[in-house]
Amino acid sequence: MDFTATQCQVCWRVQDKAMDRSPCAVWWDLQTFIQTYDLTPHDLSFTEGYCPQCTQLYRRLTQDHLHDS
Repeated sequence: MDFTATQCQVCWRVQDKAMDRSPCAVWWDLQTFIQTYDLTPHDLSFTEGYCPQCTQLYRRLTQDHLHDS
Protein backbone atom coordinates (compact mmCIF):
# COMPACT_ATOMS: atom_id res chain seq x y z
CA MET A 1 0.00 0.00 0.00
CA ASP A 2 1.27 3.47 -0.87
CA PHE A 3 -0.06 6.24 1.38
CA THR A 4 0.78 9.92 0.88
CA ALA A 5 0.23 12.33 3.77
CA THR A 6 1.14 15.90 4.67
CA GLN A 7 3.59 16.12 7.56
CA CYS A 8 4.17 19.30 9.59
CA GLN A 9 7.78 20.38 9.26
CA VAL A 10 7.83 21.73 12.84
CA CYS A 11 6.04 19.21 15.06
CA TRP A 12 5.99 16.20 12.67
CA ARG A 13 2.28 15.59 13.08
CA VAL A 14 0.50 14.12 10.05
CA GLN A 15 -2.70 15.36 8.41
CA ASP A 16 -5.32 12.65 8.02
CA LYS A 17 -6.30 12.86 4.35
CA ALA A 18 -9.15 10.38 4.91
CA MET A 19 -10.83 13.12 6.97
CA ASP A 20 -10.51 15.78 4.20
CA ARG A 21 -14.29 16.05 3.90
CA SER A 22 -14.66 17.15 7.51
CA PRO A 23 -14.87 20.92 8.13
CA CYS A 24 -11.56 20.98 10.02
CA ALA A 25 -8.45 18.95 9.28
CA VAL A 26 -7.38 16.24 11.69
CA TRP A 27 -3.68 16.11 12.60
CA TRP A 28 -2.26 13.06 14.40
CA ASP A 29 1.12 12.33 15.93
CA LEU A 30 3.06 10.09 13.56
CA GLN A 31 2.91 6.91 15.65
CA THR A 32 -0.85 7.14 16.20
CA PHE A 33 -1.36 7.76 12.48
CA ILE A 34 0.70 4.68 11.56
CA GLN A 35 -1.13 2.52 14.10
CA THR A 36 -4.59 3.79 13.11
CA TYR A 37 -4.13 2.79 9.48
CA ASP A 38 -1.95 -0.24 10.25
CA LEU A 39 0.88 1.10 8.09
CA THR A 40 4.59 0.49 8.04
CA PRO A 41 7.03 3.38 7.52
CA HIS A 42 7.73 1.94 4.04
CA ASP A 43 4.07 2.45 3.10
CA LEU A 44 4.28 6.21 3.66
CA SER A 45 5.46 9.13 1.62
CA PHE A 46 5.12 12.70 2.85
CA THR A 47 4.51 16.10 1.40
CA GLU A 48 5.81 19.06 3.38
CA GLY A 49 3.47 21.43 5.13
CA TYR A 50 2.57 23.06 8.42
CA CYS A 51 -0.24 22.20 10.80
CA PRO A 52 -2.61 24.99 11.90
CA GLN A 53 -1.06 25.22 15.40
CA CYS A 54 2.50 25.65 14.10
CA THR A 55 1.31 28.12 11.46
CA GLN A 56 -0.40 30.19 14.15
CA LEU A 57 2.67 30.03 16.41
CA TYR A 58 4.92 31.15 13.55
CA ARG A 59 2.62 34.09 12.76
CA ARG A 60 2.57 35.20 16.40
CA LEU A 61 6.35 34.97 16.66
CA THR A 62 6.96 36.91 13.47
CA GLN A 63 4.36 39.56 14.31
CA ASP A 64 5.87 40.04 17.78
CA HIS A 65 9.31 40.36 16.21
CA LEU A 66 8.09 42.94 13.68
CA HIS A 67 6.61 45.08 16.47
CA ASP A 68 9.88 44.94 18.45
CA SER A 69 11.87 46.52 15.60
